[in-house]
Amino acid sequence: MQAGILMLVYILTTAVLQFIGFLISQLIDYQLPTFGLMTFLILFMGAFGLAWPIAVWIAETGMRKYGIEIEQMDKRAV
Repeated sequence: MQAGILMLVYILTTAVLQFIGFLISQLIDYQLPTFGLMTFLILFMGAFGLAWPIAVWIAETGMRKYGIEIEQMDKRAV
């Protein structure tokens, strides 16, 4: 259940960050056409890494708000 919530939040967070990156790259492309594609690619790839900690924070905060106990990974099992 918690993994499903986290995956859904990650997908939504990634989509939002991708859209923001697209808007930023369009603004840069309008002013400096040479850097538009490079900016888009950097923001596109960066959105995947940046979305994960944001999604974890959103998911944990939401689950705690609704009283769901957060499962902790057993470090001995790794």
